[in-house]
Amino acid sequence: MSEKRKYRQFTPEQKTEVVLAGLRGDRSVRDVCREYEISETLYYSWRDKLLEGGKAALASSNARTPEHVEVVELKKKVAALERSLGRKTYELEIAGALSRDWT
Repeated sequence: MSEKRKYRQFTPEQKTEVVLAGLRGDRSVRDVCREYEISETLYYSWRDKLLEGGKAALASSNARTPEHVEVVELKKKVAALERSLGRKTYELEIAGALSRDWT
């Protein structure tokens, strides 16, 4: 029978602490990894994710991410549908008024 391996779970705060400890430069990355008992590969993976998140957060507001483009397109579509609904509502009100006057 094989035992199921149990992995440790790190919070985002713990991951950030580990990465910052390695980035400070007062100790080597190898020493930081030994202290926290993680592999260097895992450390570099966390570091890359942290730096990518930082880049995204510091990107100019004019940067057009795919999500931003999608939100803008959806807002345009909602506005067009609202205008269309408004026109149809107005047409129904006119038709109702005309039918009341006709009878």
